[in-house]
Amino acid sequence: SLLYASKKLYWSGTRCPSKDRMDDKIVVITGSNTGIGKYTAIELAKRGAHIILACRNQERAETAKKEIQIKSNNNHIDIEILDTSSFQSVRECASRLKKRLPRIDVLINNAGVLTESHEKSIDGYEIHLATNHLVFNCQIHWDDINLEKESYTPFYIYARSKLANIMFTNELAKRLKGTNITANSLHPGVIKTDLGHNIGGRYQHIFRLFLKILSPILWFFFKNTEEGAQTTIYLASDIKLDNVTGKYFSDCTEVQPSDKALDEQDNRRLWLLSEQMTKLDEI
Repeated sequence: SLLYASKKLYWSGTRCPSKDRMDDKIVVITGSNTGIGKYTAIELAKRGAHIILACRNQERAETAKKEIQIKSNNNHIDIEILDTSSFQSVRECASRLKKRLPRIDVLINNAGVLTESHEKSIDGYEIHLATNHLVFNCQIHWDDINLEKESYTPFYIYARSKLANIMFTNELAKRLKGTNITANSLHPGVIKTDLGHNIGGRYQHIFRLFLKILSPILWFFFKNTEEGAQTTIYLASDIKLDNVTGKYFSDCTEVQPSDKALDEQDNRRLWLLSEQMTKLDEI
């Protein structure tokens, strides 16, 4: 009981303090058929939001949609097919959303990937780079943006993609200043999710057995999806944050990111490189 109390009071993080309603708000959530994304969709739907599940797999999205509708008692749940690793898929989804929706009140970029092998997207970019952002080295190895030269370490590369998210969001907030559009980033905590289900390769069964053996330890130190979704729910729903932008949050609290994420010159460089790689200027 002491261990349980310790986990709940310290390791599980803060519960979303906001009880604000989201009636008639339109919320698009990528990667929302499982994990943190699905739990976030359930909670925001409970608050009255119209949820768009932007997912890669139609069948899984339909299953998630039914579950969300039942648990939230909200039928305003729709699906858009989106593969965030494909530029064409992203553009087609954006075009459809623009035609069908009067606006988007909240966009939650939740979709992510963590794989063991050095895979590339359909556009030829490293898969973590393409899906999680357009990743680059935390040490800013600008001459190896596609991770061709160095050894491939999945968890390290995944972490670098998360740094890219923070840097890009900071630059986005700067460029949107004065438009009444805000952009913030967050750290959900260390979560026990399905994200690493591809890790292990040919030894995947051994890796999964290893995780089962460690499950009591993981239960204590890792958050579950409900606990991990709290900061996302907070940023999406709390009206006191309507004018807060360019900030980084953890456990429903504004915190200071790493110095690398605050380098304005590198943030701008990442933005320009992202524009070039996505051919944004051609749209």
